[in-house]
Amino acid sequence: MRKLEIIFLCASFVFASCVSMQDDVYSDTLAGSAEVSDFERRFSVLDAQFFASGELSADKKFLSDCTVLISDIDSALSAVNIKNASLSRLYAIEGCVYLALKETTQAKKCHERSVSAFKGDARALILAHRLGIEKNFTEKMASFSEKSLLILEEALTHFSNAEYAEAVADFDEAFLSLDGFYLDSYESLRNTSWNLRNSSGTDSELLALKNITVMQMLLIAQLHPDVLFNYTLGKNLSNKELYVKIAGSGLLNPVSKPLDAENAVSKETIVTKLIAARFLWNVYNQRKNTPQNRTKYSVAYENKKRSPILDVRLDSPDFDAALGCVENEIMHLEDGIELGAETEISGVEFNESVGRVK
Repeated sequence: MRKLEIIFLCASFVFASCVSMQDDVYSDTLAGSAEVSDFERRFSVLDAQFFASGELSADKKFLSDCTVLISDIDSALSAVNIKNASLSRLYAIEGCVYLALKETTQAKKCHERSVSAFKGDARALILAHRLGIEKNFTEKMASFSEKSLLILEEALTHFSNAEYAEAVADFDEAFLSLDGFYLDSYESLRNTSWNLRNSSGTDSELLALKNITVMQMLLIAQLHPDVLFNYTLGKNLSNKELYVKIAGSGLLNPVSKPLDAENAVSKETIVTKLIAARFLWNVYNQRKNTPQNRTKYSVAYENKKRSPILDVRLDSPDFDAALGCVENEIMHLEDGIELGAETEISGVEFNESVGRVK
């Protein structure tokens, strides 16, 4: 009888231990589930856009896409016989969308519903983290047997905090296990992190800008001492000194047409790819000591009817600059046919281009 009691007690202990482990260790069982994967895919696209810009509250398309996603999730939530785990995930996704729209109250309600439906969902933990409800996100991760989605969240947190080296490591680790659509959505953030991983302080802030002014363009160019050596002599000039020297040298002037009020730029002008090309083409020819080549494309295409770059007109003040930067691989065409001439250039994009000026 004594033996039976001991066996029973041991069995009870093992059973209790297993129950305890089930209570404390969570698994992201919905990763790859057909019930929610399409919603995760759609959300990841919007989420990546949000982290890339940092501010999309006035973007009509973003607002429309978020609204449609919330509506579709609400329809899915009303379905009969939906599993509690799926309910939890859908509420959590919806909460994250509401949070991107700055509707914090709605986001909190979604979190409460998510946790009520099923405890231990990875996306619910992410929502709690973004809401500031969960203060020990990293420690809580240890409770999950599958951490890929949570590691992705850590990558996004590092990205937001300009901790780019850490972000790259987490992005790469997360992508190893997550569905391919996460890579499709967040790869540009990973690549930006890679390009910024060795920057710090003011340099990092400049390179992280989604668009830049002419003054900021010059400051980024100054990060490459050899590129502007003839003007800076390798020194970091003040903003005023730098702008006066560069503007006075004509590096901000078009070469395909005379400078006038219409094509002139100021230090506050937002830099498009065409304006960046103008500056880079002038710098390139100055370094090569080839002033005669600055307008060679205008001469070559003088009697042509069509520009080889679809969005740069033959009569553009920066026609030569655009063709020169593309032909010398300083800048690249989008889809092989357009420069994206009027597209605003980011800090990291411009930094990559100026680094190709040899």
